[in-house]
Amino acid sequence: MTRQAMLSILLLLLLLCVTGLRGSTETGSELTELTSNGFIKVLDSGKASFIYFGNAVNPSITLFLEQLEKSVEVLEDYGILVAKVDCAKEKVPTYCTIEKVLKKVYLFRGGVMLRSFATDTVFDENAIVAHVLFALLFNEVKYVQTPAELQNIEKAVKGRADVVLAHVQALGTAEHRAVMEAAFVYGAEYQFVLTMGGTVLQHMGVEEPGKLSAGLWFLHCKLVSRRWEPCHHSALKKPLSTVQIYTFLKLMDAPLLTEVSADPADVKTVHNHLQSPVLFLFTQRETLALDRSTAESVAWRLRGEAGVVLVHRDHPGVNVPAGHNVAYRLPAEVSSPSPPGHGHAPSSTPGIHLQAQALT
Repeated sequence: MTRQAMLSILLLLLLLCVTGLRGSTETGSELTELTSNGFIKVLDSGKASFIYFGNAVNPSITLFLEQLEKSVEVLEDYGILVAKVDCAKEKVPTYCTIEKVLKKVYLFRGGVMLRSFATDTVFDENAIVAHVLFALLFNEVKYVQTPAELQNIEKAVKGRADVVLAHVQALGTAEHRAVMEAAFVYGAEYQFVLTMGGTVLQHMGVEEPGKLSAGLWFLHCKLVSRRWEPCHHSALKKPLSTVQIYTFLKLMDAPLLTEVSADPADVKTVHNHLQSPVLFLFTQRETLALDRSTAESVAWRLRGEAGVVLVHRDHPGVNVPAGHNVAYRLPAEVSSPSPPGHGHAPSSTPGIHLQAQALT
């Protein structure tokens, strides 16, 4: 074979490869299309799957399929297959019906059909992810409508687990999705509870329940040893999102109060990594018991918003001027001493603000 013939063959192969790739890009989809046999294999695999059986399409179905494709990567991260079956090609009994336009999508766990959804219900990516995870976690995430129902759950988990209570105005919203994603990840660690308002919000201290679109509370029940004792609760005071929930739960896992015998500049807590402020309270040997009690009280009030550290100022490594009992460090702060005349004193430690204030 001549060199020119070899070059011609290589060029032809290259063109075929390029043509194949172009076709794959233009017509390809992240949404898996199943045959009848493929559908049976998915059921036999035992994994969760979310499958749309369709034939003809209209504008609303086209939009739904676009949103379904957007949800593929997210749901696959949770081990859920997202797929479709073209009923014009594959006749799957029960699911490929004689309707002109099919408007239902089905959730399976192995060979069991858990739920069907109208495509109008799972109309966008948030709704798809929220409803699918909520259905899969139906037995794990409790739903309550009254304070009594919530209190029964608290009694059941006291001494064993903490409770994460979430409020959403409607199912299928971005906030509902955020809660369900957190429940899917942390459900084995916390008891998740969902409510949609009413007297439960008043029970949690919300003054105007009608104005709260979404909210989340952490009920500290794990360390409660007596059934009659209430569970302290901490509220997430930021917009309800996946990142904010994860951050909040990390803060709830942090110690209520940290005691150190070191200069504040050398103190590193989980709050530094989570971009949360840190409040330093200073104590000495003579007032340690009273200061510790005060610090714990402050820590409960600030839980989820700022970390609290009790510093033993008697230690020679603590460089704090006399007369200053409180200091704070803001997130990602390097150094910016408070202006004179505002009750603060510049510190020799970068990023640490000192204040003359009695702990009591």
